[in-house]
This record gives sequence, C-alpha cells and structure tokens, in this order.
Amino acid sequence: MSEVWARQQEADRIAHGPKWEAGAVLTTTTATTQVRTIHFMRHAEATHNAAFQVQGRAAYKDPQYHDARLTEFGLAQCAAAQTKYNIATHLVPDIELVLVSPCTRATQTALECFGGVLTDKKDAVPFIALECLREKAGQHPCDNRRAVSVLRHAFPAIDYSQMEEDADVYGEITLGLEHRETNAMITQRTHDFFDWLQTRNETNIVVVTHSAFLSCLFNHVVQCTSDVSNWFENCELRTTHFTITKNEASKETVPE
Repeated sequence: MSEVWARQQEADRIAHGPKWEAGAVLTTTTATTQVRTIHFMRHAEATHNAAFQVQGRAAYKDPQYHDARLTEFGLAQCAAAQTKYNIATHLVPDIELVLVSPCTRATQTALECFGGVLTDKKDAVPFIALECLREKAGQHPCDNRRAVSVLRHAFPAIDYSQMEEDADVYGEITLGLEHRETNAMITQRTHDFFDWLQTRNETNIVVVTHSAFLSCLFNHVVQCTSDVSNWFENCELRTTHFTITKNEASKETVPE
C-alpha cells in the first residue's frame, strides 16, 4: 500500500461516505450498552527497545531484532501489570474479546497479561490477531512480522483466521526496508479496525498493540483528551469508554 493509494482511499471515504467518527474517555463510571469498554495496552519491553538504550535508533534497523520478542524485563512487566491493573479480579470477569497485533511482542504481551486468567473462564474468550493493529511497518525489521504459518505454530491460542496473507506482504514486501508507513497509511488502518469492530457484538474488549498505532489513533483520528492521547509506556493499559459512529456522506475534500 503506497502513500498515494492511502490518500486516495481517504479522499474517497470522505467524499462518498460513510465515514467513522470516534471518541474515547478514560473510564470513571460504568458504560452504557451503547458504549464499548476498550482496554488499550501497549506491548511490554522487547529486544529492540532494550537495544535502543545502547545502540540508539540503529537498533531498529538491526535484522537480529526482526519481529522483536519480549525481553526478560518485558515478561516481568507483564507479571507486574497483572497486579497493577488488578487484571484477574477487576478486568477479566467482563472481558469478552482480546484483539492483538500479529507482531510477536504484542501477542506475547496479551497472552502473558490475559491468557492464563482468561483461559480459566468457563466460556473461552477469543484471542484474535488483526493485521490493522500492527506497528508502523516497513524500514525497521523489528516492526515487521513473521509468516502466519510460523506464528500459528508459535501461538496456538491465537486465532489468525482474519489474516489475509501468510507472508508479510504489507510490511516486508510492499514497503520493504527502503520505506516506512506514513500516518496517513496508519489512519487507514484505524478505519479498517473500526469497520471490523462494528461487525462484532462484544462490548468489553482488550486491544494489545503498539505505540505508533496508539499515537495515530488517539491524536489523529479519535476525539479525546490528553489523558488518553499522551504517549503509552511499555505495558501501560488505559481503560476507555469508546464510541464509534458511522456518519452520512460528506462533501469535504482532502488537501493536496
């Protein structure tokens, strides 16, 4: 997917509708049935995050961190998050769905933080991987994913049926190591996320994803305040009341 393609998609969406508008606030009260409770979490520390502290941004281009995995400290962050956010007793009883980025560090974070306690529930809670939730793709090997056939073997608890391509066509083949996704392209992915979410009946959902996706979602797409839109730290979770509305067609145009 190119920048030109993404801009054309956005122009068509605005010109011909329908389009999505969304808003989010940090939870303070019980949500109504019309509002989704979404627990957004950024992945825990991964190998490229640790390497950045030593190598700087050069770590992001190092092929040894391809589809970066969690560090030991990242695993410890997940364990700490279970206590910090009172996951087992405060969140788990109401969670109906867990959505994960197919990038390994986010998938690991979801399973470490929510997997054990959710699989103990009488009715199994689905864990579904969505391509649209991945990190900014392209240039950096750490942000690209392994083949779905490999991931499915590594993480049998994850449902990869929504993934359209086995190989990382979007990240490694289309963008490659010479280009990186733009915010316009990630914005298109947030709309793909809205489209998909509106097909589901669940109203209490966990989304485990990445800093760039979260930053774009809450700073360029969703109407919200700074307590939601500021930077997510590793393994930070924010519980929001999230509304998504499909509007009628608009005659706005996208500036060149």
